[in-house]
Formats: sequence, C-alpha cells, structure tokens
Amino acid sequence: MDEQQSSGQVERGKRAPAGSVRGALIEAAHRVLRREGAAGLTVRAVATEAGVAPMGVYNHFDGKGGLLSALVTDGFAHLREAIASADDTDPLDRLHTTGVRYRELAVDSPNLYRLMFGSDVAPDPEVGAAALGALTDVVVFGQRAGAIRDVDPFELTVAIWSAVHGAVSLEIDAPAHDTVQQWSRIYEQTLDMISRGVAAVG
Repeated sequence: MDEQQSSGQVERGKRAPAGSVRGALIEAAHRVLRREGAAGLTVRAVATEAGVAPMGVYNHFDGKGGLLSALVTDGFAHLREAIASADDTDPLDRLHTTGVRYRELAVDSPNLYRLMFGSDVAPDPEVGAAALGALTDVVVFGQRAGAIRDVDPFELTVAIWSAVHGAVSLEIDAPAHDTVQQWSRIYEQTLDMISRGVAAVG
C-alpha cells in the first residue's frame, strides 16, 4: 500500500500532498496519545490510526523520535495560540484569561501536557520559545499600562509560568486517593495570588 494512500482520504491511485500526510500523522498521534497515553505512541499505532503504512512515519519524521518532537511542537503552537488570543483590555484580566486557557489545555490533554514538559522529547526551539514569548507579551502589555510591576519581564514570565505549571501539574497528576478535589477553585486562588503578586504598587 502506498504510504500516502490513506483510507478514505485520497482517491485510489492518487498521492496525497506530503503536507497533508504529515498533518494526518500528527493528528493521529494526538488521538492515540489521548486514548492510550505515551506508552501507546508506537510507529505502527500512529500509522494505523492515520491510515498509512508505517514507513510513512519514517519518511515524514525520520522515525518515532521525530514524530514525538512534531507532536509536542504542535502542542506548544496551540499553547501559544491560546495565550495570544486573550484580548481583555484590562491587563490583569488579560493575565487571568491566559492562566485560565493554560489550565484548559493541560486538563483537556493531560497526556500531551506531560509529554510537552517532560525531559525526553524536545519541541522545535522557536515554537517553544514563542509560547513563552506570548506570555511575556501579556506581561509587557501590563507593564506598559502601569498595572504590572516594572521588573524584568522575562523573569516575571518565568515566575508566573512556574506557578501555573506547578498548579496544573499537581492537578493532572493527583493520585487516585486524592482528597483535594476542588482543583478549579484552588487554581483560581493561584491566579488571584499571581495577580496580586505582580500588580504594580501604589
């Protein structure tokens, strides 16, 4: 079977554009990851999900490692889009909205989130930096409006990210016997703490 003749996607005897096959494999990897976790992300499982031959993964990603890198890169691209789409006119409201959207991504796709911030898979450096840069833009927006403390914006960005990352990581990795339960309320308290902590004084 031709690797680019995915079932139901192209007419028999015709090749799908390389970009569409690559995209189909990434989307298939998202579905497998959501359904089976990182352990289920095999070349064969993703290829089967996408309806292509396993060789397609090697042709488009140079194997499993390249596929995983593309997958987490896609995750960071979605994270950047979520952060950048916050358009509240009030700077602290905008910061709060980015925090809400950050948690939504993590809670909706916990397996992807773990893979994105694990030590085994690296995203495209520019895409990863752009996600953090989108949060820095929110900080700078607040500083220019006089609502956020006038300190190094990148350092403040990392401090904010450390807080939200810690909160959502505790939530998605809570053990089965977890007794906290009210994670959404705790996260709101975390965002409130961040807003008060970064707000300009006086």
